[in-house]
Amino acid sequence: MNASRLKICSLLFILFLTGCQSSAQTNQIQPVDSTIEVKEHDGTMSEIYSHASILSPKIALTFNGLADNETMQKLLKVLDQCNMKATFFVEGTRVAQDPELVKDILAKGHEVENGTLTFPDMTDLNYEETYKEIYLANQVFEEHLGYTPKYVRSRSGDSTDNMRLATKTLNMQGVVESSINPKDRNMQSAEEITDYIHRFINSGSVIHLNTYINPAIIDVVPLLSQLGKEQGYAFSTLTDVLDEQYIVKSLEAIEGYDAIKVNPDYENVKPNMYYRKNTSKKEVALTFDDWASEERLKEILDVLDKYNVHSTFFLIGKGVEKDPQLARLIVEGGHEIASHSYSHLDVTTMTPEELQEDVVKAHRALTYALQEEPLLYFRPNKGAINEESAKIIAATGIKSIAMYDIASFDWNLEYSVSDIYNRVMSRIGPGKVIVMHILDGTKTVEALPVIIEKLQKDGYSFAKMSTWIEEDSNKKVN
Repeated sequence: MNASRLKICSLLFILFLTGCQSSAQTNQIQPVDSTIEVKEHDGTMSEIYSHASILSPKIALTFNGLADNETMQKLLKVLDQCNMKATFFVEGTRVAQDPELVKDILAKGHEVENGTLTFPDMTDLNYEETYKEIYLANQVFEEHLGYTPKYVRSRSGDSTDNMRLATKTLNMQGVVESSINPKDRNMQSAEEITDYIHRFINSGSVIHLNTYINPAIIDVVPLLSQLGKEQGYAFSTLTDVLDEQYIVKSLEAIEGYDAIKVNPDYENVKPNMYYRKNTSKKEVALTFDDWASEERLKEILDVLDKYNVHSTFFLIGKGVEKDPQLARLIVEGGHEIASHSYSHLDVTTMTPEELQEDVVKAHRALTYALQEEPLLYFRPNKGAINEESAKIIAATGIKSIAMYDIASFDWNLEYSVSDIYNRVMSRIGPGKVIVMHILDGTKTVEALPVIIEKLQKDGYSFAKMSTWIEEDSNKKVN
């Protein structure tokens, strides 16, 4: 046995005597003390993975630690019955103690990654201690399982700068957090845990559960499976989900990311205010404002797809920043995207500096989410705008302030399907721009097909706003 292996084995033997495995954490674990050489970092940090920007409806199901063998076999059995794959973050000491169990997990198609060596509170560790926790766990994985982990997660699921520095230095892909952590340590029921997940789930979510704390976790699996069937989600390993990420370019590498800029010289700017198309042709533009959950957005996209209607979406940058893949999903459906500001404030009440910074921030959020430049159009919150704010917005590089002349009022929770329908149809006419909203809890999804069917029956076609705006721009040039 070489010196390095002997050193690791000796260390693990000492650790086993302290009872440090996740299935029976009864003693306080001290930071690893070892004579291994710690490689200095260069200041660069690895990525944090908490959510994947993907278009397919996949969810990363992850577990921390290993419960006792009996519990683990029950968990693996129910995962297999539900045809669900998962990623397990296991501490190195437990891998060394129970390698056959870990190999069984791998053989069933799951993924096992670095859960540090001894499962300590990583916030208490300095860089050297953090490096050793991750490095020595990697050594255990190599010795017992024949591979080096790509990811690491702490016991709490939180990352630290030292973890990011160490994983970068060790040429690992990064530190994993989560976008959904129901904190099952609070000993909720399986139904309560599943309800929590349901509230926040969307494509690319990373769910964090623990194997060794709350026995209800086993009953969560079939409930999640049912949820997945109802909403079209598949549960898989972290690697499988992350491999489908479409965001590959940094913001600065995307052409047009800086097309919108702060420009205090706005007094003589002449904004292009666009309300409607001057035409006798029976066509309308159906547009959508705001932001919503993936479930609501997909419902609206499904209706539009069913009737072969393509629309212009004006999105709130703050929402897009949180779930960028949903913006890309809109474009993939044949629609187009423009800005509805970043913070969704009344632009007439903002200072010139605040307003221009907000417009720039929204443009960059959309550009990064789409991985391409969005339309350089802007629609203000509630359609509220005055001459000065229009100039301020246009000075940033916004080509058109895209307004509307039919407000459906579908955002009003008290409005019925009939109320929305009557408001739109009583104002309809050639060249009109209709605004509806992608908001949760409204009757938009129910009213939308009724409105589209009536308009199509009356001989109306649907146009994107860019088609109209560009046509009018060309006429002005000619």
